Amino acid sequence: MVFILFGSLLPVMIGIQQSLQVKKERVSAFETLHEAAREISATGKLQGQRQVNNIFYSWKMEEQLCVEYVDYKEQRRRICIE
Repeated sequence: MVFILFGSLLPVMIGIQQSLQVKKERVSAFETLHEAAREISATGKLQGQRQVNNIFYSWKMEEQLCVEYVDYKEQRRRICIE
């Protein structure tokens, strides 16, 4: 009974935890974009960096405002807004 319980619930819990981590990282990326837009407006600075939970979010304004970061799976992610 215990084996069945942990054998079926553990993978579901791991999947939920991974999904939450991805969402938290994306929220931090969008917060970084928001802060970057405010900084561009206030100071004219065109690039910067922010650290949240040991993840570095680097933003840069070129044709679009973009943020890049390496997620918990060590994959490079990029989110841009116009």
